[in-house]
Amino acid sequence: MIGIILYIFTFVESSVHCSVCKTRLMKVLFFSAWYPHKADPMLGLFVRNHALAVKDFVEVFVIAVVAVDKQTNRYETEIKTTPNLVEILLYYRNCKIPILAKLINGFRFVLSYIAGWKVLKSTYGKPDLVHVNVLTKAGIMALCLKWLYHIPYVITEHWSRYYPFNQGFRGFFHKWITHLVIKQAKAMSTVSLSLRDAMQNSGLSHHHWQIIPNVIDTERFNITPTPETLSKIRCYHISCFEERSKNMSGILRAFKIALQQLPTLELLMIGQGQDWEATKKLTVDLEISQSVQFPGVLQGKALVDTMNDCQFSILFSNYETFAIVIAESLSCGIPVVASRVAAIPEILPNEFGILVEARNEQALAEAIISMATDYKKYDKESMHQFISSTYDHRSVGFQLYKFYLSE
Repeated sequence: MIGIILYIFTFVESSVHCSVCKTRLMKVLFFSAWYPHKADPMLGLFVRNHALAVKDFVEVFVIAVVAVDKQTNRYETEIKTTPNLVEILLYYRNCKIPILAKLINGFRFVLSYIAGWKVLKSTYGKPDLVHVNVLTKAGIMALCLKWLYHIPYVITEHWSRYYPFNQGFRGFFHKWITHLVIKQAKAMSTVSLSLRDAMQNSGLSHHHWQIIPNVIDTERFNITPTPETLSKIRCYHISCFEERSKNMSGILRAFKIALQQLPTLELLMIGQGQDWEATKKLTVDLEISQSVQFPGVLQGKALVDTMNDCQFSILFSNYETFAIVIAESLSCGIPVVASRVAAIPEILPNEFGILVEARNEQALAEAIISMATDYKKYDKESMHQFISSTYDHRSVGFQLYKFYLSE
């Protein structure tokens, strides 16, 4: 497979001529398996936020390939240009022919990447470095560029599949090629210590490994004084509504227990996803629908205003690679009740919330009651400052820049 990709890249090289001279800034090319696109503007948004953060220090180019189920043309290209950031999104029609689908889609995936490379190289010249996000296919493409053009690459992994409870890192060839891609990288990073440990426990190691967190927009997620709600104590949960990881049912059962002691509690379940309808139905079955609201997906000012109109937030996940919603809550000065799993203890210091064991619904209920009683004791300014000093776009952008310069 790699040999075929190398051959096609070599063929493209013979027909492309660079038209742009080198600039003073380092040119970094992002390869990512997940990236926001026209059909899903939220997918891999954290990768784009990394690109936006580091573009203050380097020129960033993005090549992202997306399979689309219903697309008239077999291939489509979308190019977005902003200062120091060029995003090249390539869409291919997702083949669903039995037996042949995997082969045809693999071929279309490679051709799309090569088409993006051709646009990049002819218009902007070769990059100095490739930044791979989300293994493994994007890493294979970066490995090919290294072998063909001697362009080094670094890796940032975001995926939770390496945790033992996920069992998503399987198959001899998959493990072998992932090991090879990481071994050939200039440097390796993950968004949390727990994800690094999970990868290393899966046999994936590198001599230069860094922890570089996700970016929080601390200007948008900020403390906004709101009138105190006297009749209700409100809390919220934000997620993609995927029961296996987010455990919304556990939240609702624990919330019902807490309601028996504090009937003025109100819960907002913000977001949407595959288990949204089932979660709504469960509130009816548990007879708590009068105390639970489902506002759907909220963005921008509407989201921040809703968060700031609540007293605390809840995240009862079975696993998390970063839990960005916790960092956003703290940036707004809102304390958090969360499960003690994976990366969450790294993001939620004890002085800013309450940690409970995953799946322990009685403990969660007690934490909700405690937080509803004592939420005023948490220092909003300290929470915001903690996030600003660690996860602000300028801080993370500089960490990425130093990561690129590492030897």
